[in-house]
Amino acid sequence: MGASINQGGGDDAAPVAEINVTPLVDVMLVLLIIFMVSMPAMMNQLVIEIPKKSNTPPPPNVKPKPTMYVVVDDAGGYFFQFGLDGALEPVLFEELPGKLIDKAADYSKELVYVKAAPRLDYGRVVVLIETMGKAGYAKVALDKNDAAAQMDGATAAPPV
Repeated sequence: MGASINQGGGDDAAPVAEINVTPLVDVMLVLLIIFMVSMPAMMNQLVIEIPKKSNTPPPPNVKPKPTMYVVVDDAGGYFFQFGLDGALEPVLFEELPGKLIDKAADYSKELVYVKAAPRLDYGRVVVLIETMGKAGYAKVALDKNDAAAQMDGATAAPPV
């Protein structure tokens, strides 16, 4: 089945130029089994919440509350902003955990955005997100800081 017999007479047996497929199939089957076994373990690490579709329209007289933004500028100052047109409320970093806990009653279940200046140290943003998580905010997203991007202007690094 896997061997080829030279039917011609003589002592000069030429090498056979055929690939032996059996080891190749064995290796492929082993890899397939490994991936089939390891794939469910890899898929359970990421939790995704898909929003449910609602067919009921919102009540006509109820105004949605503005989105909460936590803004960090180039100088490292922290601000709260409610809605895109809301005024920036400055807050010191030492007071930030307390103020976040005060606002958690209204916003801990909502999606809260962090807007950071483009040239800000990444570690400061990570510390801010950790502080928000400890204060009870479960849904935190990053948003680009348009005002800081305009201040940065043409000196900003090009996107990679």
